[in-house]
Amino acid sequence: MEITLPISSLVIIAIGSVGVIVSIFMGVLLLSQKGKNHISISLLGCLLILSGLTLLNDNFVISGISNRIQSLYFIPIYYSLSIGPLFYLFVKSKFKYRLEKSDLIHLLLPVIQAFVYFSIGFRSVEFKSTLYDENTFRIYLQIESFLFPISLVVYTLLGLFLLRRNSTKSFFWAEDIKKWLTNFASGMLLIAVMEFGFSLIEYGSFLTILPSFPFYLVHTFTLSAFIFWISFNGFKQYYPLQIFTSRTHEDSLLMDENQLSKLVKKLNLLMTKDKVFLNPDLNLEVLSTYLGTSEKQCSYVLNKGMKANFNQYINTFRIEAFKEKIKQGQNKTFTLTSIAFECGFDSKSTFNRVFKSTCGIAPSAFVKMTKSTSASD
Repeated sequence: MEITLPISSLVIIAIGSVGVIVSIFMGVLLLSQKGKNHISISLLGCLLILSGLTLLNDNFVISGISNRIQSLYFIPIYYSLSIGPLFYLFVKSKFKYRLEKSDLIHLLLPVIQAFVYFSIGFRSVEFKSTLYDENTFRIYLQIESFLFPISLVVYTLLGLFLLRRNSTKSFFWAEDIKKWLTNFASGMLLIAVMEFGFSLIEYGSFLTILPSFPFYLVHTFTLSAFIFWISFNGFKQYYPLQIFTSRTHEDSLLMDENQLSKLVKKLNLLMTKDKVFLNPDLNLEVLSTYLGTSEKQCSYVLNKGMKANFNQYINTFRIEAFKEKIKQGQNKTFTLTSIAFECGFDSKSTFNRVFKSTCGIAPSAFVKMTKSTSASD
């Protein structure tokens, strides 16, 4: 079957494909991480994948492909109502390592939307055409179209409310991740306004005098650019690479003993006073930013001044924080895993491995030993 498309449709496909490929690839990359099961990573991965699929569906509709290949009608790749809730839950997960059961209510509308498309997406073209002619289904599509921007606005405002209400002092990302999340929210609001206008043009007959193609082109370009920006910054957050922060002109400078001594003191203050090790997103890139040095110089301070690499040094403080919480009896109220997450670990397996290699016993054995010591006292 030969399919011919106008130049405008080809431009939309070319632009939209970039956003689709990048977001889905990055989402799969986040979900496939080994040794990192922090809920925020999973939520961002799902958000990127579902956003990419939703953009793919928009590309099919806007470019006219779905009109030429009618089997693509209503296939289950449209998850617009999941984007707002997943963003809000992602922001919330930056404050809590585990979400509450009550948070599942935010996924009710996305589940209903997915159920609708899965129930009709694999049916015959005749069935889909008949369904589309039904007035009730058309009303559902209109409601869904307007619910998307409304959902984005509501959940974006909820996310901003969380960022403003909760103190980020103990999370150590007031200037990095918080700025990204705030910009993320601003972009979501922009998308919401654009989607509302898109819905008015699609369903408002009084706007038919407006030229459609330029708006659709801007719509596709904006969505693709925004998704690419999210993916790029998500990559930097969870896969920090030297190419993003390397400063070779600084790395080449030699560090004298006086500089090393000052940075060691500053590093000790960051750990003992600010307790930056509690941040599960802490990495060499972020730590070097706090120190005001390059990553290479930060690594030099750790190796030369602390006689340890990054993981060894940070995990020492996290283990000591865990021990202190056990001695305070917090294990009577919280699970060992939850305490470990509060101490900065982002993986149960990593915590168990590090604790055993550092202390020579498993965390559960340490808890029993602490109990027996307390009882004898």
